[in-house]
Amino acid sequence: MRLISGLPAAPPEAVGLDPVRLDAAARHVARDLPHVTSLLVARRGCLAFERYFGIQAGEAQDLQSVTKSLVSLLVGIALDRGLLTSLDQPVLPLLPGAGDPSDCRWRQVTLRHLLTMTSGLPSELTDPAYDDAWVKSADPVRFALAQPLVAAPGTTFHYSNAGAHLLGAALAGAAGQDLAAFAQEALWTPLGIATPHWPRDPQGRPFASGGLHLTPRDLLRLGQLVLQRGEWAGQQVVPRSWVETATRPRVAGYAWMEGLPEYGLLWWVAREGHTEGWYATGYGGQYLAVFPELELVAVMTGKVENHPNHRQVIAREVRAAVL
Repeated sequence: MRLISGLPAAPPEAVGLDPVRLDAAARHVARDLPHVTSLLVARRGCLAFERYFGIQAGEAQDLQSVTKSLVSLLVGIALDRGLLTSLDQPVLPLLPGAGDPSDCRWRQVTLRHLLTMTSGLPSELTDPAYDDAWVKSADPVRFALAQPLVAAPGTTFHYSNAGAHLLGAALAGAAGQDLAAFAQEALWTPLGIATPHWPRDPQGRPFASGGLHLTPRDLLRLGQLVLQRGEWAGQQVVPRSWVETATRPRVAGYAWMEGLPEYGLLWWVAREGHTEGWYATGYGGQYLAVFPELELVAVMTGKVENHPNHRQVIAREVRAAVL
């Protein structure tokens, strides 16, 4: 059987998918959603549907905040290896040389708080001036630590790019190596993914908040890894327990962002049509969706610009193709 991106290829009907409905979804995209660049669907471990819109299969896409969910997988690996001790480990000791925090409550901030977006940092989504200042700062980690917290750690969800970037820096500190190097050894190489482009901050740290570039096929491969509870080709790449932990609802998120009501550990969680879905999402319409009960993985990518939400293509049209 022909392998594509590490998955065998199969016609939709061979894995219980309706090809007519999938073709209709692709026509909808081509006709009404000019910002979409790809739609891929796998079921029962097989790539069953693949369409590209204005790009080629091998073109890496800017995944934006999908990056956060992949960093979550790296945290699980680090915990399993003993590089991190627990989710309730304070963050500041993992950031030596990052400067003194402005708010004494920073000493209470843990890995769990950063993973659930409850550190108390303000949200860039609701404060464009703060977002611009953070992105353009000479040292985004120092900049974040210099901000007074807007809530006590652990009390309130504020979607935070700065918090995710702090988590990546803390993870690199715990691993004793560059975050991208750790990701290459721990995740990309076991899955057979070529070294991806990953933008860095002015201090040379990969942005854990977003910007990782992968091909849609590689993103589908990562979704299949999550569906398989961290197992790939007979190897437990990510601890099974971590996949199950990261995809449990922890806090109420910003439903207005994606229409997804709950947040896990850098993963969005939803029940749609009585079916549980685990989502990694990014600005511009980047989606990795895993439906464990359906053995279904879907990927959509889009141009990194403001445009109407197209998640419903997955939530409704792709799910409706399951026979």
